[in-house]
Order: sequence, then structure tokens, then C-alpha cells
Amino acid sequence: MLWREEHLLEILRVGRLNTSDVVARADMSKATALKYLEGLKGRGLVDCEMVGPTKLWSLVAETKEDVPAQFDQQKLRDFVSVDRGIFRLLEEFEGITGKRLRISISKAGLNLNMEQVP
Repeated sequence: MLWREEHLLEILRVGRLNTSDVVARADMSKATALKYLEGLKGRGLVDCEMVGPTKLWSLVAETKEDVPAQFDQQKLRDFVSVDRGIFRLLEEFEGITGKRLRISISKAGLNLNMEQVP
């Protein structure tokens, strides 16, 4: 199995994701991601459900247990994806409130700290 395919399987372990979310987390072009996702679908490793114009990708039920053990060890602790839109929202928040919102992510969870902008 190719490393890109393994990476996509790892991403889909979190559950169903639309194509845009898969592309953002995989850090590859949409065309490349779709090429590999369609190949995995053809081999029966992933499912694709159409909800309106949106494709929702997920692991095939029996595949979830077949993904190599290395992904179980890594789980989400090694993979954090931040939508680029969050930075725009943080800037907008600062402009409206005059306060800076700092976000930190650790094993303990997500922490939000608000401080006055100097």
C-alpha cells in the first residue's frame, strides 16, 4: 500500500469526512486525494456517500480493524488539523472585542486564554 493511501486511511479513522476536510488534513491537492480515495474505494477499503453535492468518505466497517497497528498508537495525538478559517475568526474577534484569544492544544485538551491587546 502506498504511503498516501495509508495516510488517507489514518485520517478517516476519526469518522466520516467530506472531501474538503480530507484534503485539508492530508495536505495534498484535491485531485490527488480523490485519485487515492477512489482507488481505496475500488478496493473496498473506504466508502463514499453522496449527501447532496457533498461526498462523505469513511472507512469500510471491517477495514477499521485492519488498519495497521501503527495508526492505533499514533491516533489523533500526532495529528491536529486547524481550518485556516479559524485565523480569520481570531482576527475578527480581536478587532471587535479589543482582546486577543490564544488557543493552545495539549493532551489535556483545548485551552482558550483571553488577554487585552497592548
